[in-house]
Amino acid sequence: MKIQELARRLNVSTRAIRFYEEKGLLAPAKHPDNGYRRFTEEDAWRLQTILALREAGIAVDDIRTVLERTDRAETDEVRRYLELQRSALYGQWLELRETLALLDGMIERTEDEPESLRHRWHSLAERAKASKAIRDSWVDLWNFDALSEQWELNGSAGLAPHVPPEPVYSRILAQAAERVAPQPGEWGLDIGTGTGGFASRLLASGVRMIGIDQSAEMLRRCRMQLPALETRVGNLLSVPSFDGQFDFVVTSFAFHHLTEAQQPLALAEMARVLKAKGRIAIVDWMDAPDGLYAASGTVPGDEHYAESGRLAAWFQAHGFWAETVSLDAASVRLVLAVRPPS
Repeated sequence: MKIQELARRLNVSTRAIRFYEEKGLLAPAKHPDNGYRRFTEEDAWRLQTILALREAGIAVDDIRTVLERTDRAETDEVRRYLELQRSALYGQWLELRETLALLDGMIERTEDEPESLRHRWHSLAERAKASKAIRDSWVDLWNFDALSEQWELNGSAGLAPHVPPEPVYSRILAQAAERVAPQPGEWGLDIGTGTGGFASRLLASGVRMIGIDQSAEMLRRCRMQLPALETRVGNLLSVPSFDGQFDFVVTSFAFHHLTEAQQPLALAEMARVLKAKGRIAIVDWMDAPDGLYAASGTVPGDEHYAESGRLAAWFQAHGFWAETVSLDAASVRLVLAVRPPS
């Protein structure tokens, strides 16, 4: 077909088609006599793919990479690109929410006296700026993509010191899952799911679950073991889900990777995606600063172990019922919070 026919068929301009051709994304054959482009059905399918990726907000240079990976049937890499794009868009959406909240706060203060108004606006803007800086400050200091390979070779021992050794690890997760009390048909979210250790025990109750992790390689291995678990790239500071989606939200041995400044934002993110009457479970080493590093095998300064009482107090201040349960002699705690009906 000619370029005009293709443009009409896909509702796109001939200028856009030529642009994608100039960028090397399309390479139609040319008629040997007159040099006119001749687009095949394969070209049409490729252009449809390009248009879909552009609609998803993916840059032209990244589209080239996705197409090359697709041509080579490297589906894991294609998925990685798309998941990263989704994660980035959710991050932008969260920033827009915070900007709207800032504007709402500024509008509410417009009746204040001028001097007070300037002070209030500045205070609101600084608070929004600080929140964005905290959200953007997440860094993977531990290279979990590489750790996923160690896990495959050595089982849970490959994730030391990030989780306790077996059989303690399995026993802790079983106790925590029992406390969460998942019910068939519920939607659950596991943040920092890793290779799905906690999620697997919850899925056994007949729930539907999404597992989130910042490591695409961890998620790839997780999908191999738990095909029933939907996975997404994300982290505790930027959960790629809309508000009020889940009956329960859990995280195990991931919270201590957050700094003290990041932890309240993570709690707010977990609460944001939770339904009314939903529950939140945080499983981690807590509350024993003197012996905790030896118990977990970590080095002071690399990890930030929370105080269970402070976490419970945050939940209570935000309308939750909360309790703390000891799961292991080596300072592993479960903080369980339940949101009352709205």
